[in-house]
Amino acid sequence: MSAESNNNPNSYRSADEDQRDELIKNYIPLVKRVVHRLAGRLPSEVDIKEMLNSGIIGLVDALEKYDPQHETSFSTYAQFRIRGAILDSFRSQDWAPRSLRHKAHKLENAYLKLEKELGRPAEDNEVAEEMGLTIDELHKMLGDVSGAVILSFEELGFGHGDERFMADEYLPSGQPDPLKDLLEGERVEIIARALDRLPEKERLVISLYFYEELNLKEIGEIIGVTESRASQIRSRALLRLRSYLKRAV
Repeated sequence: MSAESNNNPNSYRSADEDQRDELIKNYIPLVKRVVHRLAGRLPSEVDIKEMLNSGIIGLVDALEKYDPQHETSFSTYAQFRIRGAILDSFRSQDWAPRSLRHKAHKLENAYLKLEKELGRPAEDNEVAEEMGLTIDELHKMLGDVSGAVILSFEELGFGHGDERFMADEYLPSGQPDPLKDLLEGERVEIIARALDRLPEKERLVISLYFYEELNLKEIGEIIGVTESRASQIRSRALLRLRSYLKRAV
C-alpha cells in the first residue's frame, strides 16, 4: 500500500490482509479519541480495554461500509460507527446492576407521578417525601444512578462536539422521503419542548454539559455547587427529560 493510500478508507475493500491491518492501525487514534470522550461520561466501572475492542469493531465496520460517493467525511462517518459499536456492546453486556436500574426506574416514576399531580416540575423535598426518603438519601440515589441515566441519553444521540449528530444524516441516503423528513422535524421539536420544561438550573446544566462541553467540576463552579451536586442535578434533569420523551414518542 502506497503512502498516499495508507489513510484512504476507499482502498480497504481491495486491500490484502496486511494492508487492511495497516489501515486499521492508522485509524486507531480516532478510536481512542471517541473512547476517551465517551468514557468521561460513563461510570468508572466501565472497562476501557473493552471499549477500545468494541470501537475497533466499529472502525472495521465503517471501513467496510463507507461510501466514497457520500459527501460525509470518513472521520465523521467512522465516529458514528465506532460510538455505536461501543454502546451496542454495553447493551449486550447489560453492564448496569439490576439494583441500579431499579433505582433509576423508581426515581423516574416518582418525578413523573408528581409532575402529573402538580402540573409542574417536582421539588426535591416533594420527591423525597413521595419515596419515603430524606433529602440526603434522595441526593445519594441521584448520584448513584448518574452513569445509568447518562448512558441512556448517549444512546439517544446526545453527544459532545462533533459526536452530536443523528445516524440518518451520516448514512448513505436514498430517495427523498417526506414522511421521514416530517418525523425528523417532529423529533427535534419534541426534544426542544422537553428542554423547555426543565427548571432553569437543570436546563443550564444540560446546556453547559452537552452543548458547551464542560465537565461536572467546571459546571459546579459556574452554578456554585460541588461536582457531586452538579452530577445529581444532571441526573435529575435527565430523568425528567427521559420521562417526557418516553411519553411524547
